[in-house]
Amino acid sequence: MKTDKCCGGCTHFKYETTDGSGWCEVGDTKTYCGFGTDCNDFEDEGTIRRHHTAVLIQANRYRTDQNVPSIYRMPNPRELGRAIDYAIRLMKGEQ
Repeated sequence: MKTDKCCGGCTHFKYETTDGSGWCEVGDTKTYCGFGTDCNDFEDEGTIRRHHTAVLIQANRYRTDQNVPSIYRMPNPRELGRAIDYAIRLMKGEQ
């Protein structure tokens, strides 16, 4: 299953340079994100599951942090919605 990720849409792509190189926290690897291209690092089910789990953990840390402002970043709302949908499908046994 391939998701429709592209540059700027993933909260786990860090240290992006002007040429699109950066670090994927989910894959724990250096990767390249060409402008407007889909991310190829999210094709296998295990990686997708780890990504959505990381987004939900990040959202919960942001939500429960007592610091003002929060020391955690809020996940991209689109990513959070996809992670919630994925978790619901898993709980329903549809995955």
